[in-house]
Amino acid sequence: MNSSEFETLRPRIYNYLGFHKMGRSPETDALVADCVAELEKTARFRYIYTVEETVPGFLKKPPYSEFLEGASGVMISAMTLGIEVDKKINRLFHTDVSRGAAMDASASAYLEYLSDKKERELGAKGPRFCPGYGGSSVGDLKFIFEILHTEKIGITLNESDFMLPSKSMAGIIALGKEGRLSCRGCFMAGSCEFLKEGKTCFDQVKK
Repeated sequence: MNSSEFETLRPRIYNYLGFHKMGRSPETDALVADCVAELEKTARFRYIYTVEETVPGFLKKPPYSEFLEGASGVMISAMTLGIEVDKKINRLFHTDVSRGAAMDASASAYLEYLSDKKERELGAKGPRFCPGYGGSSVGDLKFIFEILHTEKIGITLNESDFMLPSKSMAGIIALGKEGRLSCRGCFMAGSCEFLKEGKTCFDQVKK
């Protein structure tokens, strides 16, 4: 990863660490850079998707229907960094909590970064809307998993609707329009530091 790519990724990592207003720290920057370097060696990024011109039934309800309004189709996708990243994070939390937290945040941001990059290559303009956003149910992941057969890239869903490996995502992208995410229904809305400043988390990571 070159310096320009890292500068794009770092704000996302800081957001996940929960101190977006914190000034740049040489020590934290060095730790995060080291975590990203480790991820580049450890992660096995895998991505699976399909494009549907006819919207599947589980998406024909709010808030998905609002997100997809005016779209010509929908891209349904899932992606993961692989199980080795989970193992590394778990080991670190048992040996070095600070580094474990930094690696956990870096992995979440790195997964989003690689997914965004892949989707741009595929011609999708985003944003990605995942079950659990905007008041939608995380239980809808099962429909995405059934459509994509995500076991092909090593992602499964447990009985509590948690994805394994944990550094995995699944969601939808509206095609033929540039959709927009919303804070409506977000469980963090009442305590979100970004909203208190008149901002959003998803606008910050684009900078």
